[in-house]
Amino acid sequence: RGITLETIERFNLGYALPSWDSLISFFSSRGIDIKILEKSGLVVPRKNGSGYYDRFRDRVMFPIEDARKNVIGFGGRVIGAGEPKYLNSPETRVFSKGDNLFGLSMIKKDQDLEIIVVEGYMDCISLHQNGFTQTVASLGTALTQRQAQILKRFCDSVILAYDADTAGQEATLRGADILSKEGLNVKILELPMAKDPDEFIRQKGLGAFQEQLSKAKGLINYKLDLAKNGLNMSTSDGRLKFVRRAISILAGIDDQVIRDIYIRGFAKTYGVSPQSIKNEIE
Repeated sequence: RGITLETIERFNLGYALPSWDSLISFFSSRGIDIKILEKSGLVVPRKNGSGYYDRFRDRVMFPIEDARKNVIGFGGRVIGAGEPKYLNSPETRVFSKGDNLFGLSMIKKDQDLEIIVVEGYMDCISLHQNGFTQTVASLGTALTQRQAQILKRFCDSVILAYDADTAGQEATLRGADILSKEGLNVKILELPMAKDPDEFIRQKGLGAFQEQLSKAKGLINYKLDLAKNGLNMSTSDGRLKFVRRAISILAGIDDQVIRDIYIRGFAKTYGVSPQSIKNEIE
């Protein structure tokens, strides 16, 4: 995947041996109680009650740190075939996926800097390696209100760079709305011909990624573009359906000043009077 040794060391990436009990043996030799390993989510009790086995086996390991650089959990990617592809630590007293972000301990707290939010560990690591050090990952879950609140403490503006597939698109819309409700300015990064940021950079290069980043769309414009999907905009029927969808989107803007700006811009672009749009919204 083109990750350098320096990046591997910076993120403390590691490897879980293929053995079923190598971690258990390691900690046992140091007098650590197996119950502590169970509470921390590192070992799993056998169903027949005859002991425990290591949760992570034959996986590349990604330590997850909190904002104070304490390791609170792990993510593990399988090597070769196997399911699940990614395995996270379970919920524990110190680790909750919805309350943390991968890479959070490495970003700066600066309201003038935008934070890029990606889906996966490798996207986050790849972007850091390529100089985009204000990047975090949402730990493979749908973005939560708590994660949005954490981001609000670090910045005022967020760029969502989720996968380009249908699931990623749906996650983008959900996450963007949550971030927006917390008062964050939200932009959406779209990457043509690539599944995710890591793949795009490896295929197209850093310059192409930087160019796409500069074209990131505001949330409303992103929603308006999506509203055209499946419509023939060259027909009156297609344009009318689009306007109906657009009015629904514009009606969802709570701030009246911002809504008015979008209404005027939309009216000018599509030849509809601003007053008729306002009347429909009412």
